[in-house]
Amino acid sequence: MDAWTYPYVVAFTSFTLYVIGNAVKSRYPLISLAVRYCSPLVMLLYSTLLVSQPASFIKGLFALLASIVALFITPYTVHYEHHKYPGRNLTILIDLFALSVYLVFISENLMSFVMFWLFAEIIGFFAIVFEVERRTLVAGLRYLLVSMVPADIALLTILGIAAIRLGFAGALQLPLNELGHYLLGVNPVLHLIIAVGLLAKAAVAPLHFWLPDAHSLAPAPASAILSGVMVKMGVYGFYLVLPSIESMYVYYALLVFASLTVVYGGLQALIQADIKRILAYSTIENTSLITIALASYGAFKVDLLLTAALTYSIAHAVFKASLFMNSGTVEIMTHTRDISKLGYVARVASKPTLTALLSILSLIGTPPTLGFLGKILLLAGLASIYQVSVTAAVLLLMIAALGAALAVAYGLRYVTVYWGSTSPNKPKELKLNTGTETPELSLSILNIALTLPIYVSTAIIGLTSLDMLYVAPLGLATAMMAALIYYTYTYFKKSAREESWLGGVLP
Repeated sequence: MDAWTYPYVVAFTSFTLYVIGNAVKSRYPLISLAVRYCSPLVMLLYSTLLVSQPASFIKGLFALLASIVALFITPYTVHYEHHKYPGRNLTILIDLFALSVYLVFISENLMSFVMFWLFAEIIGFFAIVFEVERRTLVAGLRYLLVSMVPADIALLTILGIAAIRLGFAGALQLPLNELGHYLLGVNPVLHLIIAVGLLAKAAVAPLHFWLPDAHSLAPAPASAILSGVMVKMGVYGFYLVLPSIESMYVYYALLVFASLTVVYGGLQALIQADIKRILAYSTIENTSLITIALASYGAFKVDLLLTAALTYSIAHAVFKASLFMNSGTVEIMTHTRDISKLGYVARVASKPTLTALLSILSLIGTPPTLGFLGKILLLAGLASIYQVSVTAAVLLLMIAALGAALAVAYGLRYVTVYWGSTSPNKPKELKLNTGTETPELSLSILNIALTLPIYVSTAIIGLTSLDMLYVAPLGLATAMMAALIYYTYTYFKKSAREESWLGGVLP
């Protein structure tokens, strides 16, 4: 079997498992879940194979994060649908959405890449307008015009340039790892159009304003895929064309756009009342930081920035997907997403509380989380720019530091969902034990569990240095955090059954 056929074998296998699982869902729910669960496992196995090969390491890394999110979204969606959309068959839409985004990352040639990109965008639209209302239709239309159309223009521009140089048939068969070579020598204006169009999917200015409504109005599992994985399509697409961009003016323009979006996204997240909109604006800020890392890598040739962009991408996928899943659980339990009406959740639900805590710690960059690893690599990489340009290093470090400070502020604001109320009163009707808590908690634990393996794997592949000076304390901190997680969970579980008074507990 030729190597180019492997992605299609994986695609057909995963698709078949999803279809069979959904077909028997009503009559055999447990069998349905087991069969559907096998699909992301197939994706995960193939992603692991890609990551193990240096030539496909980066492609495999993006595919790996997509398969990991799909793995935990699969059981989550069953319970979420049962509580919020009974009989609406949300699972098949989410399954196809997860698979289509995954196929973008494992595509071998330009034809597959463009085809699955377009298909993922179409399914994304149906996910956004799942609740057929005026506001969701407006959000879906904005998504089509501001995210989908510019990205499609960028893809058609790439296809057109490749067709001029290779012929149409040759362009379709062009391996993605050779894409940058065939875009060399192109007018910088075309490079800017391509980059801005692709980064529209990552919600980087000036095409950023589609994301808050789209991500906040979609069902929670769709939001987790949109915000955790789909925005990485833009990052991955930009990475593919990065080797062909030679004009510094293109990089400067992208750095300015991304820097503005970091500040805008962070400030907007601070003033939102809807918890899903807080997370949506947070996505804008974080994808812009990833864009800064990649654009700076292209402009100043600091290899550490590529490592930072990849690590940050994985960290963001894990903590943002788990947070959107968490927001869905809060909504099911309390029937509200208004942060001013919450603040008591820690007293009634231990698993969602721990999920939020672990994910927020990663979001704000607390060691030894994935978010910490991503941010420390980003800051170290930006600091290394001083060897080329002191001014650029200082300005970009200021933006990154401001983004980190804003993340702490809106991260703590999200935590007030659980500890924000001084009143002991809470609604009498709370839907506890929703079934969504375990998948989201399991995903959030990866914020700790994956930190050391990802650092070691990037070192083995040559992206960072494997030094015991870093490995030893990181490993110790991970072990200590694991013990702290156990203590925290047992504390939350017990305190949820107690009524406190002046720091004590009523008998």
